[in-house]
Amino acid sequence: MQQSKLSTLMVTCFIAFNLLLVLVVVWLAYQSFSAVTFAEISKARLALLNESTRRGFDFITGVTGTAYALASNRELSSMLETMETGRLSQIHQRREVSRILDHTLVVSEGITSIELYTDAFNGVAVTMPDRIFPVDTISDDSWFDALEQADAAWVPLRENESGQSLIGYAQRIFDSRGGTVAYVLIRLSRTDIVRRFADVPMVLDGKVLLVDTAGNVVMQMGRVDPAGDNVQPDNAFEGDVMGEQERADRRNEASAIQETGETVNSSSSIIDSAWIQEHVQPGADGYEVVSGQSGGAQLVLYSRPAMLQWRLVQTIPVHMLLSPVRHAGWQILGIAVLGLLCSAILAYMFVRRIIRPLRQLIKRMRQLEKGDFDTRVQLSFTEEYAHLAYGFNHMASQLTTLMEQVKDESRAKREAQTGLLEAQIKPHFLYNTLDMIHWRALDYEAKDISRMIVQLSKLLRIGLSGGRLFIRVRDELEHARCYVNIQSERLPFSIQYQEQIDPRIRGCYIPKIILQPFIENAVMHGHPQEGTLRIQVHMYEEVGTHEDIVIRITDNGRGLPEGWKLEETCGIGVRNVHQRIQLYCGKRYGVQLSNRESGGVEVTITLPRIESDEQLNLWLDGEKG
Repeated sequence: MQQSKLSTLMVTCFIAFNLLLVLVVVWLAYQSFSAVTFAEISKARLALLNESTRRGFDFITGVTGTAYALASNRELSSMLETMETGRLSQIHQRREVSRILDHTLVVSEGITSIELYTDAFNGVAVTMPDRIFPVDTISDDSWFDALEQADAAWVPLRENESGQSLIGYAQRIFDSRGGTVAYVLIRLSRTDIVRRFADVPMVLDGKVLLVDTAGNVVMQMGRVDPAGDNVQPDNAFEGDVMGEQERADRRNEASAIQETGETVNSSSSIIDSAWIQEHVQPGADGYEVVSGQSGGAQLVLYSRPAMLQWRLVQTIPVHMLLSPVRHAGWQILGIAVLGLLCSAILAYMFVRRIIRPLRQLIKRMRQLEKGDFDTRVQLSFTEEYAHLAYGFNHMASQLTTLMEQVKDESRAKREAQTGLLEAQIKPHFLYNTLDMIHWRALDYEAKDISRMIVQLSKLLRIGLSGGRLFIRVRDELEHARCYVNIQSERLPFSIQYQEQIDPRIRGCYIPKIILQPFIENAVMHGHPQEGTLRIQVHMYEEVGTHEDIVIRITDNGRGLPEGWKLEETCGIGVRNVHQRIQLYCGKRYGVQLSNRESGGVEVTITLPRIESDEQLNLWLDGEKG
């Protein structure tokens, strides 16, 4: 498997995690900011559209003022009271009334016509067309009955000869007695209203539709750019100052739109009369996002209707509204990416500083692998690396100590083996010489000498045992008995030797010549007061965590001197046994000596249980213990 450096992995993980975090945060922030900004922009645009609607229909005040001026004109009221005047006087009065209406129409801009409905001049023949008609002309209209309940009202009018749909404002004129003598009707065409909005300076973009009471699109303000992606505002929206020629051109353009009688739709053909009638609530304003077919999503705003129940509907591409937000989002993303790159550089430098102790540790480990046990790692300021450095240094020190210990143990083994080899010099010559002495003693009938020679021969054969370091328990016991028998022949006191051996351990292996030195100490230094030296050897298996063999040797001698210690003894026999046991079996095994309460010495020898040659080879090779 391909391996990667820790620094590369750490920096890669840092960059990946932070990049993902930055993208998520920027995306969430952009979405949240876009939603809030879009809502605020939509509300602001709606307020602007309502203000534009209000300003666009300001001419209504002028219309109602004109109607009120005619209704409150005393001269006009007095001329309409013709019941007691003659025919010639009525003709003159009718002409004066017609002159007043013509003058008012001339001075009032944006009014199609001013008509007067009265029965005061029904008896007068009309010699030339004027704007005075009998009341019967409008008495059958649907709005006439409603006008009887009020002094004035905006009324819908049927189409005139030009085919244009009109709207009017009707005002009753009262005489001096409070009776209705006439009705004044001011007519407004769609072209008049369009001209009013063409003169209103509105800072609006996108496409603005003028919608009448029935939801029909009367006029479109704003034009689509050549690319078809955005709606450019007309010059009327670009400032408050416009030349007269531009105003005239706009009026002509608006009139041309109206004269064609066509319904004007949005660039994406999604906002039409049917959509307006379905979504726009009567008497209320609002906005809605509509998905376009080609131009993308569109924000549709509709204003609160004016007094005529006409309103403005504006469509703006959403991408145009959010263009500054997207620009700000890209700037924020760029700043975030730049910050991420800077943080990645700082992270790389920081990671290099962090893993520098690790690289030093790896370098020292490679030196250690090559055999340089004196190499050490400098402690780091970081606690974790300090623990690693301390552990490495301690391990190197332990390895050095163990290497020295192994060298010492190897040297001791070589010296022990050399001693055994020296003790085996010409063993066959020694055995043959002892055998000749044995037979010569029998020739002289010296049986006691013959027995001693036989015991000495056995003692030497078992002691040498072909150079083996471990012998079986039964052979070690035979070696001890031979020594006791030889000493019994030469000492002035008797020796009582007893053995208590667990039969299960007789075939186990133990280091050779470990009983004889302690029996020799009991013989040489015991000096029992009773005249008989009692030596007892007890061998048994100790059951526990480890299956060990325990050997207890006791005597009834004088015991150990006060303050005697195994480490300080000058004798080589006991110390040699203890060192050999620990050398081959391990530190947990060895010899312990103590005085018995009843007198004498008690020797405790702890050995591992070795039953087979395979186990013995493992112990000798140092693979156990």
